[in-house]
This record gives sequence, structure tokens and C-alpha cells, in this order.
Amino acid sequence: MNKELLLGILLGLLASFIGTYLYVSLFTDFNLIRDYKLLNFSGLLGKVITLGTILSVLTFIFFFYKKKDSIAKGVLISVIGLVILTFFV
Repeated sequence: MNKELLLGILLGLLASFIGTYLYVSLFTDFNLIRDYKLLNFSGLLGKVITLGTILSVLTFIFFFYKKKDSIAKGVLISVIGLVILTFFV
């Protein structure tokens, strides 16, 4: 596996986690780490992860315009993986 592709996957997952954490911290009364089970039980976890993935899309656009196609492809793979994950959450 290409190192840049793996870097893109890791950056995509990190950007999604940061985006999810920021969304929960700024726009809700929940704490992502403490209230994970509550969000999952109430059926909101998938929606919160989806909104947090917006930061990964911005990361993809950044690397796409910088002509770093392998990293952008890795970010896209992580976003697709998270989309599939939210179907099962």
C-alpha cells in the first residue's frame, strides 16, 4: 500500500474525529467521549458522525487542489468507510 494513501486514510479519519468532536462540543450539550453510549442508544451517533465528516471533505478538497492525488484518494476512502459505518450504527 502506498504511504501517501495510508497517510490520506489516517488524515481523513482524524479530520472526521475532530469534526465530530467540534460539532458535539459547539452545537450540543453532549460530551462525545462521556456520552458516546447515550448518543448511540438515541440513534444520533450516525448523524453526528456524518456531520463531523464535513471536515474530511474539506481536507479532500485541500489535497485535491494541491495535486496530492494519493493523499486525496486516501481521505476519500476514509469518508466512504465512515459512510458505510454509519449505515450500521
